[in-house]
Amino acid sequence: MLGKNCVLILIGGGHAAGKYTAAKQLGDEIEKNISGIKNNIHLIDLKSYEDNRHGSVCKENFSASESSHVDPEKEHLRPSRFNFQLLKQDIAQICQSGKEDDDKIVIVHGLYALYDKELRDMSHMKVFITADPDTRLIRWIRRDVLKEGQPLSAVISAYLNGARSEMRDFIFPTREFADVIMPRGAEPNAIKLIVDGITPLFKSSKSLLEELAGPGTSNHLRPSGERFDRQKGEFYELN
Repeated sequence: MLGKNCVLILIGGGHAAGKYTAAKQLGDEIEKNISGIKNNIHLIDLKSYEDNRHGSVCKENFSASESSHVDPEKEHLRPSRFNFQLLKQDIAQICQSGKEDDDKIVIVHGLYALYDKELRDMSHMKVFITADPDTRLIRWIRRDVLKEGQPLSAVISAYLNGARSEMRDFIFPTREFADVIMPRGAEPNAIKLIVDGITPLFKSSKSLLEELAGPGTSNHLRPSGERFDRQKGEFYELN
């Protein structure tokens, strides 16, 4: 269970779609808007919970050494390679640590951040971030080949022989669980809208909002008690 002042945000989506960038920008924007939360913002990369028995991967869970022989049915292309149970335990530990009344935020980003039902049920907001396949492949090449010096052939093989089918079969279907969909990667305006949506969840922001709104109006800051948890059976697509 999460602490009463702990907010969990999940950012899932496609390969090289900008999940880490969105998580980092979101954390920075929250830090600007919520006083006293700077040291209580925790970014968790889902790749940290990957089963390493499948070997080194090409930044997005595909082994360059196996890229020309990838079988989409292999375990290392499935969500089961991630230890969701350990992730949930660590999130609970973060939320229960420190002072009980401190606001805390945990942002989990990764390919399958929206995959586990129990994790989704724990969360306050679920974001799916993606872009068209060509854009994601170009970003992948720029990051791994131009910046990190990996062989272009390995990246292309990883995409053609693994990433494309994994996206289709396992990752894209998690889109339906999202509260917010960001279809063009990490965009500053979309990040700010998300921050506006979660700000009322923090204890330290409520007194300020109530002060700005005046007596008797604090309960109407969010129309009809709107929440980002599929309460209304719909998602927000930030086109």
